[in-house]
Amino acid sequence: MSYALAQIDRILANFIKIGRIHSVDFDAGTATVDFDGELVTDLEWSKDRAGADRSWNGGYTKGEQVLVLSPSGDLSQGVIAFAISQDAFPNVGDSENPKRVFADGTTIEYDKSSHTLFVDASASSGHVVIRCNTAQIQAESTITMDAPNTVCTGNLTVAKSLSMGGSGGTATLKGNVAMSGGTLTHDGKNIGESHKHSGVQTGSGNSGGVV
Repeated sequence: MSYALAQIDRILANFIKIGRIHSVDFDAGTATVDFDGELVTDLEWSKDRAGADRSWNGGYTKGEQVLVLSPSGDLSQGVIAFAISQDAFPNVGDSENPKRVFADGTTIEYDKSSHTLFVDASASSGHVVIRCNTAQIQAESTITMDAPNTVCTGNLTVAKSLSMGGSGGTATLKGNVAMSGGTLTHDGKNIGESHKHSGVQTGSGNSGGVV
């Protein structure tokens, strides 16, 4: 085979090529890919969005199988297009439901049949944080939970004020109620530990209303 034909054959073979992640540079947003012993460095991976709206998928892991697209068949200019499942890292789902599993076991899944969005961070003892306000944003931000019923199966802590109201709203408390510090009022009147009654008298009579 002539040199020219060999070059054409090499270029065509490099247009679309499958390799495995060797290492990742998160600061640069690039990875080194191993093509059966040939290491190619500084390859950027594709993103869902890369304009005013941007996305970041956290990069790839060592050994992850990827497909690389290379302009003019030059691997050094290649871009990692997407990942491909393999025996070492099999598919995480077996249905039509979109699912994502992170390395620590945290799972995000949407069940199309039950219309349920499932976020499970129990395997990692993780946390879920929703933030709508920062020191740089002075306007009041709001999170709205619009559902007929909201259930908290564990402890609930409110760091600041708790407001309850609305048409026909009722507060129902079961079990023990313990309060400490501050004041307890009803319609502006103190009904806490230091409150007083009017019309107090000795004997069997009832006292008057709260002062």
